[in-house]
Amino acid sequence: MTRFAPPKNRRIRAACIALAIALASLSPAPAQASKANPAQPSVLEADENALSPKMRDLQTKAQKGDPHAQNALALALAIGKDAPKSPGEAVRWWTLAAEKGLAEAQFNLGLAYDQGKLAPQNATLAASWYEKAANSGNVAAMYNLAGLLGSGHSVPMNLAQAAKLYENAANQGHVKSMYNLALAHARGQGLERDDAKAAHWMLKAAEAGHPRAEYLMAQMYAQGIGVRKDTSKSAHWLQKAAKAGHARAQYSYALHCQQGKGTPQDPEAALHWYREAASRNHTGAMCNLALIMLDNNNDHKDPTEAQHLLTRAAELGDPKAQYNLGVLLLDGRELTKNPEQAYYWLALAARHGQPEAPALRDQAAKELSHSQLETLNARVVSFKAKKPGTR
Repeated sequence: MTRFAPPKNRRIRAACIALAIALASLSPAPAQASKANPAQPSVLEADENALSPKMRDLQTKAQKGDPHAQNALALALAIGKDAPKSPGEAVRWWTLAAEKGLAEAQFNLGLAYDQGKLAPQNATLAASWYEKAANSGNVAAMYNLAGLLGSGHSVPMNLAQAAKLYENAANQGHVKSMYNLALAHARGQGLERDDAKAAHWMLKAAEAGHPRAEYLMAQMYAQGIGVRKDTSKSAHWLQKAAKAGHARAQYSYALHCQQGKGTPQDPEAALHWYREAASRNHTGAMCNLALIMLDNNNDHKDPTEAQHLLTRAAELGDPKAQYNLGVLLLDGRELTKNPEQAYYWLALAARHGQPEAPALRDQAAKELSHSQLETLNARVVSFKAKKPGTR
């Protein structure tokens, strides 16, 4: 579930962004008063000298019961802007404003309990306050509540209600809800499966700039799911998602440029997008880029870089990269022959189901001693794929 969904107007949106920053940096705070014991302003008010004139005026209004002032004061206390940070006081003031029916405060309070940064995490309370805010038309609350109900984490799962919330928020222009509603229609989660409706909402989200929706819209056009099959439109949405930094889209669009599929053939563009995807740890892009750098018929030949790319992909656990690297090290034409490393990577590829790897592994084994094989087999058994971002 996304940490934050932007609210309806600029004032709410600014407050929510600031709240998200606060939630990322603060420690858990004490629990707040229950409904049976309504929250009251703390006697431990902030030092007047520590408040800006604007905050002193806001505090006065909050103390007089103005829910908007209470909500704004809570936000200031949560992020420490123009006032000392005080998570407990922030939750206290949000509770007062929320109990007066202010949707902004209800959402903020739900978010505090949901994420457990300003108050002890409590999914039940989070869902309760999200529901109140959602009933008042807060689309961010609709989205977050749908996420809780859809996952069933600490609250009863209700896919039908989650889908309805996504639909309500999507109809009010909430982009992430459009995307999730499209998925619900595509998977039949909480409503009848309907590929046409899935495509409708996926396209809406894609047109609004949602990178994952752009990528999936490309797949829908490529396969004719909910829309008429159209290779050029598929390439169009792949390009959009690629430019937004979506690694799988970058890889797929590179293939389209390399093959001239739905877009003019463009080897330089293919090389660019393979590089972009490889920089985001897409192992397929690393392999294809390496093959380009081993090709004698282009100006980008670089066996050293090709070996680096294949090794990186192999270390990340890609069986095809392990196989290709093993073959090249065993062959010794494009890369320096190394039977020991060839055996290691071919043994891993065989272990991961590459059908041609066992025969070549056994061929490499003939060039190694018994001691070398024992050491290499131990390495194979203990192999763990590296996590992206590690070296």
